[in-house]
Amino acid sequence: MDLVQLQPYTSQHYQGIAQLSLPKEQTHYTEMPEDSVECAAGDPTRNPVTILADDVPIGMFVLQSGPVVSEYTPHKNALLLIAYMIDYSQQGKGYANESLKKLPCYVREHYPEVEYIVLAVTVNNYAAQHVYKKNGFYEQGERILGKEGWLKIFEMKVEKMFEE
Repeated sequence: MDLVQLQPYTSQHYQGIAQLSLPKEQTHYTEMPEDSVECAAGDPTRNPVTILADDVPIGMFVLQSGPVVSEYTPHKNALLLIAYMIDYSQQGKGYANESLKKLPCYVREHYPEVEYIVLAVTVNNYAAQHVYKKNGFYEQGERILGKEGWLKIFEMKVEKMFEE
C-alpha cells in the first residue's frame, strides 16, 4: 500500500487536486475539490484536507465547524465531514479505507477539542456507507432531507489520547 497522508490543503496541492475527477454517476454525491477550495476561501469554518498517496493528491474532503454542524448532531464538540472524494482512477486501491483510518488521529492533532466527526450520506450511496461503517462510523439513526434527497447521518467518536 502506498503511503497515505492527510494534510491541510495548501496552494501547493492545487495543481494536483485540479486533475482529480469522478464519473458522472458519482458527481451528485459530492463536491469537486476545486469547488471545495473555492468555498473554503471565503469561509473560515470550512477546512479542506488533501489526501495524498506518495505525496501526490488523490482525494480531498472538508472538515466544517460552526453552527451548520448542529443541523447534523446534538454534540457540541463535533466536526462535519463533507465533500469526501477519491479520484476515480485511484478508487478500489484501499485509499478511502486508509484515509478514514487516519482521520481520528488527524482530528486529534489539528482539533484537540473535537469529540465527534459526523457526516451525511445519500441513502442510496451504498458504497460510501459501507466504507464509512468499515472505518469506525456508525449510523446515528437520524435522516435529513438534503439537496439530492434523504441523507443518513453517521458519526464517529474521536477517542482522546491519554495524557502522561
